[in-house]
Amino acid sequence: MMENTLIVPDDVRAALSVAGWDMDSEMESMSTEHSRFEIPVIRVEHRTNSKHVFYLDRGPSYNVEDQSEVDLGDTLTGVIFAHQHIRAKWVEGKEVPECSSIEGMPVGEQPLADRCNLCEHSAIGSTCKPKIRILLLSNLEGELKPYVLHLPPTSLKYFSQHVRKLSRSNLPIVACNTVFKIKPIARNGYKYGEIEISIDGVSNRETLMVAKQLRTEFEEFSKRLTRQDFIESGDTVSE
Repeated sequence: MMENTLIVPDDVRAALSVAGWDMDSEMESMSTEHSRFEIPVIRVEHRTNSKHVFYLDRGPSYNVEDQSEVDLGDTLTGVIFAHQHIRAKWVEGKEVPECSSIEGMPVGEQPLADRCNLCEHSAIGSTCKPKIRILLLSNLEGELKPYVLHLPPTSLKYFSQHVRKLSRSNLPIVACNTVFKIKPIARNGYKYGEIEISIDGVSNRETLMVAKQLRTEFEEFSKRLTRQDFIESGDTVSE
């Protein structure tokens, strides 16, 4: 099958050139279409040996030599240029949430309530699962790029503590190099990782300028939810 064959980009470029095509122009036109709301996602791999790691999920590729998942270790550093509280309530067997929200406001066609704080399903321990979607600017691949990181319910307390500390220190969240560290947890027979948060100095001028531009560019992204926001382990479990 074609998907399992080795595709060499240099050979493709040469073939296109002989036929009169410009590969860079063709890639640029495709990039405009597919990357409008597509940002690489950073996820957490929960391992049974408690050596949990962040990994970069680049998504599927036809190039079999391209790494779709890149191990980033248990510590991640970047600048948060936007963040949002999101929620979703799942029904077993469904591919989309029964109800979902951004910053407490439902975004689905048939919300269960006008606002999350008025909904019986938003109580702690209910089947409506809260997360924080973080837009992170980081130098993971040799250049400053945006990534998405989702904090699970077990890590939300660390984010709240982080915000309180920043507020007391009179520091905007974008002004700091934020450090995410996976803390191994063993509880009730389960081993998983919680994400602790701290800072490592302040953002430099170059990073702040890029972060400002990205916040503007991804304003539309922040108004919608996709399947990518809810595919971590446990997201769609309704119990």
